[in-house]
Amino acid sequence: MAKKTALDRTVLTGAIIGSLVLVNLIGLRFFGRLDLTREKQFTLSDATVQTLQELDDPVTVRAYFTADLPAPFGTNARYVRDMLEEYYMRAGGNLSYEFIDPAAEETAEDKEKKKDVRQDIFGRAVREQTTVETELESLGVAPVQVRVNEGDNLEVKRAYMGIVVSHGGDREVIPVVQDTAGLEYDLTTLIRKLAREKRPRVALLQGHESADPRSEIGRAFGLLSQLYDVSVVDLSASPQGLDEVDVVLVAGPKTPLTEDELKAIDAFLARGGSMAAFVDAVKPDLQTMQSEEIDHGMTEFLAAYGVRIQPGLVLDAVSATIAVSRQQGFMRIQQPVQYPFLPQPEALDADNPLTRGIASVVFPFMSPLAIESPPSGVEVAPLVRTSERSWVHTPPFDLSPFRRWTVDDVGEQGSQILIATASGKLPSHYGAAVEAESRVVIAGGSAFIGDQFFAQGNEALLLNLVDWLARDDALLAIRTRGLKAAPLREVSDSTRSLVKYGNIIGVPLLFVLYGLFRWRRREARRLSASLA
Repeated sequence: MAKKTALDRTVLTGAIIGSLVLVNLIGLRFFGRLDLTREKQFTLSDATVQTLQELDDPVTVRAYFTADLPAPFGTNARYVRDMLEEYYMRAGGNLSYEFIDPAAEETAEDKEKKKDVRQDIFGRAVREQTTVETELESLGVAPVQVRVNEGDNLEVKRAYMGIVVSHGGDREVIPVVQDTAGLEYDLTTLIRKLAREKRPRVALLQGHESADPRSEIGRAFGLLSQLYDVSVVDLSASPQGLDEVDVVLVAGPKTPLTEDELKAIDAFLARGGSMAAFVDAVKPDLQTMQSEEIDHGMTEFLAAYGVRIQPGLVLDAVSATIAVSRQQGFMRIQQPVQYPFLPQPEALDADNPLTRGIASVVFPFMSPLAIESPPSGVEVAPLVRTSERSWVHTPPFDLSPFRRWTVDDVGEQGSQILIATASGKLPSHYGAAVEAESRVVIAGGSAFIGDQFFAQGNEALLLNLVDWLARDDALLAIRTRGLKAAPLREVSDSTRSLVKYGNIIGVPLLFVLYGLFRWRRREARRLSASLA
């Protein structure tokens, strides 16, 4: 009997081991992942899968990560490895990847160089670069300093956490992966950028004292240049400047566009081009707190699409702060002041792919928009709204940050539209034949893309707007995935107290009752056995 039991156990153990080996062999051929997160943060988006499946030529991804990095960098390395494995499985053989520890690539000569540490004239430790470090520098992968525990000592270690994407003779690089939140968007964008035949062309309209791409919107101009072929066009000098363009950006003109320029834009939209019109009602000066009214000449042009720019400026009780210098005694101090001319919605529309997951966007000195009856075949939608505690300030404008707004000053309050979109076969103002559907973004101001206010949320919104205008809708869902807030539901005080004391008293009491139950059952079995 004992031999049979031992044999059964041996067979069972062998069956379990054999099953595990078989599962691992199947796993090498078939990749799968169970993602239980609400927004499927660890599942590749449709845009990424489509990009990988449409690859015609091989793409190589090399991830350079120093081994044994401390948290959270070590966790990031595992995340990157898992993501690249999924990219590989989805690409159908047109993507390969390597996960490289730079230290493992060092030669004996490199290791000797790392030991030869000297001091420069400032007392800093310096040494000659290794061949691996020189190669990574040429690729654009930058080293970072991380704190690691070596035994009982806390040391600063040079580490690498970069990714290089190669296609043909071209390459793109993510120098440092310190946060994985937007990694899928960055990696998919680089692959699309390398693999597609040509990048969308974006033209920034110049003239009429428009925003200068070098001094006023330099950060936005540089950001767009990473993803698109961006150029500057002056229609007064080059009437045909929009012939080879996909998207035109009109950013803050301060004098009216001429009829010839409007005709050129009209013809561009009629053949299927897209436009973003960021136009201002005033030119504010935050140093003097004075303003100058602006006539850009586009109000009636844009109203034909169903969106009219209203006079005045939107003020909101939910707003950003500015630092104001004040004289206090013999000292001059900087005082933060909430400034209603800088509406800052707590969150943008979570249901619209253009704004989903984006927060902390400041919209300075914006005019309200009114949606009128759109033409047949044109779809108009509000994109950005202020809070319900907003109102419209009409000229003359008082920009003083210390003004105390009374009920009489505020008047009727309500949510105001700051940005709207129009899409479809837009009517031509000048009788041009409408050949294709167009897309237009209309904003009652341009300062939100200016260098002074261009924060992370503003960057994400601008890129989403241009992606949509360039008809790259699929990428919109990747950039902000996982950023949607998941606040706890508000509960009453009684419910909160019930949960609190339930955790403190209820859970231990359940364990005690369960122990008593098990003890009584054991005693009953013992009594039954003794009576038998």
